[in-house]
Amino acid sequence: MNNKFEKRLKRLEWQNRMQMLFVLGFLALLFYGNLPQGKDDRIVRCQRLEVVDEHGHPIAVLGVDADGSRGLFIHDPNDRLRLAAVQDPSQSAFYIFDTTGTVRIGVAQFAHGGGGVALHGEKSKGAAVLYYKDGGSLSFYDTEGKITSRIPDQK
Repeated sequence: MNNKFEKRLKRLEWQNRMQMLFVLGFLALLFYGNLPQGKDDRIVRCQRLEVVDEHGHPIAVLGVDADGSRGLFIHDPNDRLRLAAVQDPSQSAFYIFDTTGTVRIGVAQFAHGGGGVALHGEKSKGAAVLYYKDGGSLSFYDTEGKITSRIPDQK
């Protein structure tokens, strides 16, 4: 096989593994509170589950991160966080990060009842935010963080 084909195949295999890990981890998060609390030898219990690559670097982590958020955290081959499904006292959310560590897409439901979807520009400069709590809005932000337009228009 040629080198280009092998690299593409490895990348596709990695993407497939990450998607499967995300789905399985997200399902585990959804059902986390419904697990039996008694001793049962059919259940594996741990505080943190790590899936590592052949070099011991984490690919996916299911557990609690440094700030206390519970979730599934998926890293790329360069050990950068790329996907996170988190739950903490303030939110339940899903984030997609770019190669620089910037959140580019976020979907969240907040503890105060609101929720939304945000698409962020490079280095978090500029954004489009769809938000709903007691009414909806769609806001666009420029690279300086100022609102350029909002629907409905708020004067």
